[in-house]
Amino acid sequence: MGYPIITVSRQYGSAGRDVARKVAEELKIPYYDKEVISMTAAQTGFSEEVVRNEERKRSVLSNPLFSLTQMIDVQVFMTQSEIIQQLAVQPCVIVGRCADYVLRGQDILSVFINAPLPDRIERVKTFYNRKERDIRALVLRTDKERKAYYEYYTDKNWGDSGSYDLMINSSIGLDLAKDLIVLAARNWHGSQIK
Repeated sequence: MGYPIITVSRQYGSAGRDVARKVAEELKIPYYDKEVISMTAAQTGFSEEVVRNEERKRSVLSNPLFSLTQMIDVQVFMTQSEIIQQLAVQPCVIVGRCADYVLRGQDILSVFINAPLPDRIERVKTFYNRKERDIRALVLRTDKERKAYYEYYTDKNWGDSGSYDLMINSSIGLDLAKDLIVLAARNWHGSQIK
């Protein structure tokens, strides 16, 4: 059976990465997340840290002049977009990196995974082993960075229901969230989101 390419965007602490991995395992299709960062670093010659931090820098760049830093950011985005397109020649799950936008026009199931802020704070404390004093501030800042990155490179609104085919609150349970995405993928007839 031919599944769509599944792209997963997520709020920080929503366990979106875990749900996406479970979906890929259930459907027996490739899963890509940090691999995109590694492949982009290898292709551009930048370190994985530079590639990983490109998302974080986007929200703080305010200089309208096209600086060297911005040129690097655009090169990183363009390279990872090419890599995402190369990976999407077969059904797979791709987490983050504006994959839903990069693959627009293709047969994709775009998913956004969210959760209430208290649940995300608790998850970051418990499972992510973060030691920051103010976990709430970390969660909100990370979401702000993801939103700024997504909206800088796309013409869509991060986290807005009109930008995705399926939105799931992971507080219903990770297995149920996975099951809903798998059900959608198995019954997929093409995206209406452009």
